[in-house]
Amino acid sequence: MTNNDGNLSVDFLVGFSIFMIAFIWVATLVPNLFLGVSSHQIDFDAVAYRTGVILAEDPGAPAIPYDPWEYLPDTDKDKIERFGLAASKETPNILNPQKIDRFFDSTAFPDPEDYRQRAIFGDYPYHFNISLQEVGEDPRYVAAGEVRPENYGFIRKAVKIRHPSNATFDFTDYQKFRLNNTGIDGNVSVHDFSMEINVSRLQGNITNPITDNNVSYPGLHSAYEINPRWDEINITMEDFNRFKPSWVGGNLIDVNLTKVRIRYIKDYSAGLGQPPQFYDLGKTAGIDYDKYTWVNGNNGPYEIGDPNLYGLQDKDNISFRFPPKFFYSAADAKVIYINMTFQVGMQPGEVPMHYLNTSRSPPWSYSYNSTEVSQPYLTDAVLEVAVW
Repeated sequence: MTNNDGNLSVDFLVGFSIFMIAFIWVATLVPNLFLGVSSHQIDFDAVAYRTGVILAEDPGAPAIPYDPWEYLPDTDKDKIERFGLAASKETPNILNPQKIDRFFDSTAFPDPEDYRQRAIFGDYPYHFNISLQEVGEDPRYVAAGEVRPENYGFIRKAVKIRHPSNATFDFTDYQKFRLNNTGIDGNVSVHDFSMEINVSRLQGNITNPITDNNVSYPGLHSAYEINPRWDEINITMEDFNRFKPSWVGGNLIDVNLTKVRIRYIKDYSAGLGQPPQFYDLGKTAGIDYDKYTWVNGNNGPYEIGDPNLYGLQDKDNISFRFPPKFFYSAADAKVIYINMTFQVGMQPGEVPMHYLNTSRSPPWSYSYNSTEVSQPYLTDAVLEVAVW
């Protein structure tokens, strides 16, 4: 008698085999179905978040004290390791305008790969859209890719944009600080106005709040630091016409800017009461400055000697704009002196007049005192990063 215990029918074996094959196929297929929806979406969010944090909270590399990346010429842009828009590591979410201008410069960075390598990172060829909207200004953006798909990573950050300081002098300031010449000087035709930028004080006492020359300014902190070597420095002079005495009528007076000279003090080794040791890049007479001059705020720039600078008594103001990195050569200077020379002419036969002269008073100081210098200020903006 034949014993069939434990035997399986052919139909069962075939059905079971088909079931296992189908089960294995489904098990293999299901993860792949959700790979693009799940893992890539999480990856896009993470990349967008990382990119937004780097741009808003990091100054980029290289950074101060080396040549910051935003000042490297286009020929050296391969030395840029990482984009970052923050003014410094100590001031996250406060952006530097020079970094913003360079980052959104499509002429300097026409290839989207420049941004993938220095802001997005990673081996995946991400598409992206990075934009910055400052209050009251047109949006700025860089992008790589077509219209955003249904699924993409996104981050939006509230940031501030830091703007430079400005020193403005008018007739009240000239009187307050005794910047006009005296009877001791007599009526002279050549007049000087001198100011100092004390680099040691501006950068040596940065605290929270800022302390300058043993005076505390509670409303300021490191976000408002004035760094003459890297910041734009603006100087505006007003009220030329108010120096004309009452006995001079009409346009008998002609005030012309003839020279702007810059000198550095490298150290104080000469000691108190002794002449300072000037450092002028090998030029004992100083460095002449003849560009970046504006009249009435919107004309120019003009060079010294341009006819448009003549007859300043008829102008609302004259401004000197020293662009970022202008004082780069003063890397180890303690004090920067700026001296402006004005030629005052009158009708033939008339003697020259009292005008503007600091020969009997100390130079005007560029400082953290808001009554004397308009301090750096912040404006609101929104940074957005989309990645897919």
